[in-house]
Amino acid sequence: MGICSTYSELQSQIASLHHRDPGNITTFIHLAEKRINQDLESRLAEVDGTLTATVSSRYIALPAGYMSAYGLWMTYYNPRKEIIYLSPEQLRTDTSNGQPKYYTVDGSNLAFDCPADIAYTYTLRYKKGYDIASTLTNDVLTNNPGLYLYGSLMIASVNAKDKDSTRDWAELYNDAMEQAKNSENRNKQYIAIQSDAALLGGIQRSNISSGDY
Repeated sequence: MGICSTYSELQSQIASLHHRDPGNITTFIHLAEKRINQDLESRLAEVDGTLTATVSSRYIALPAGYMSAYGLWMTYYNPRKEIIYLSPEQLRTDTSNGQPKYYTVDGSNLAFDCPADIAYTYTLRYKKGYDIASTLTNDVLTNNPGLYLYGSLMIASVNAKDKDSTRDWAELYNDAMEQAKNSENRNKQYIAIQSDAALLGGIQRSNISSGDY
């Protein structure tokens, strides 16, 4: 099997290995990508989004591709202030306009404990799902091409009701996912060790996950 590093190369590789349903290859990739987005916690999928409140509204629409939140900070004032996450059941709301202190995720929106009294600005640190049909390549395809290839062929085999092929591609996908997760864990541990060493040496580093700068 050759190396595929772009969306078009990935489609060609799948077509060469799966000779049924060639018209559904993009669908197989899309379904495999949804599973990758759910299974893999990639540090490169963590992004910052800038949001702005609407006066008299408790809600701000989530950014495109949102998967899950790592943290939310109000940036209207300096220094920025963390807004605390609560579950939807824990969030108590007020109908009076004010400065929000808490938030939750409600459907396709961030929901705050009160409507905004001014147009507050926020930075949302969140996991953004991959969308290779739009970007044409990404770090997962570059560093772990087997995830897309084996995942797509697994979906294709399920669609073809080919149990033996489904099992084989699933094993390869699971092995590739395990390797990708191990790589992510090693990188995160290395970053943590470097940060701790810097702190012990009196040099303070930023921690983008906690919002400390």
